[in-house]
Amino acid sequence: MHHVGIIGTGSYVPERVLTNHDLEKMVETSDKWIFERTGIRERRIAAEEETNVTMGRIALKRAIENARIDPTEIEMLVVGTNTTEPMWPSAAGHIAHLLNLHKNIPFFDLQAGCTGFNYSLAMAEQFVKSGQYKTVAVVGSDKLSAITNYKDRNTCVLFGDGAGAVILRRRAKEGIIRSHLGGEYRLRDNLVLRKNRDNGHRFMWMEGKKVYAFAKGAMAESCLRVLDPDRTASKKDLRALLHQVDRIIPHQANARIIKSAAEALESRLELPDGAVKNKMIVTIEKYGNNSTASIPLALDESFREGSLHTGDPVILVGFGAGLTYGANLVRL
Repeated sequence: MHHVGIIGTGSYVPERVLTNHDLEKMVETSDKWIFERTGIRERRIAAEEETNVTMGRIALKRAIENARIDPTEIEMLVVGTNTTEPMWPSAAGHIAHLLNLHKNIPFFDLQAGCTGFNYSLAMAEQFVKSGQYKTVAVVGSDKLSAITNYKDRNTCVLFGDGAGAVILRRRAKEGIIRSHLGGEYRLRDNLVLRKNRDNGHRFMWMEGKKVYAFAKGAMAESCLRVLDPDRTASKKDLRALLHQVDRIIPHQANARIIKSAAEALESRLELPDGAVKNKMIVTIEKYGNNSTASIPLALDESFREGSLHTGDPVILVGFGAGLTYGANLVRL
């Protein structure tokens, strides 16, 4: 088996900024109410002509440039997304065409809600690890504004648009160490697309309290399982394993969920307050929840700002519609 490393990152967010004060003019809400419940101040909204494809293309182009490779070196493209319109052909094929990637490469979309990037990374990792491909690109891109009901204050305050991408390549040193994926299909109806009775459009709907309860537990458990897949480590050993992790990049769904997941880990491992919270990279204040883009966007931004460096061990952890969850343990 080969080692698999991330050799390049890239991201894109639209120019338009939708602030909490803007939302005050659209629904019955306030900046204070939104920030206290979500940790969000603003989010980016794609222009009418922008799609998950156009955003994904820019993010991947930047990742290719960051990796300093030729686009034709990419041998497979995996795109985690939930907002391809029309549903098929795939966003992946369209992105490959726009970037003139190598002729006849395999490409496909993967839908796993907001956990789509974790799932896509785990899938791509296996193709490189097995030796079938040397270089694989992974994109997370979503235009959630297209399926957001801006008359529903419980959901419209959360979501934004964006894209992130990584380039994976076979290497001699340890890179992606392990992935843990899972789901709870019996809870699928807690986060779904519903038809609007007025116009027939499909918008997101969720049972907020139930999703919150699921999310904080699933993210905490995913962090533990990606460190200890056989569930054999003692509490002391788990504390030591987590201590070796420099940072955790959670799906940027809600600041309260991120805080609660961190506190759940601290409680289970009997760690002091802040031991896990201080490892969390949080970007939700300025981008909101942009689904599959949130983790690779935070990863790319952290690299570019210097808060992450090559060699750092990190956990990427998320949850999403399905309900799904997952984590990737990576040495950058």
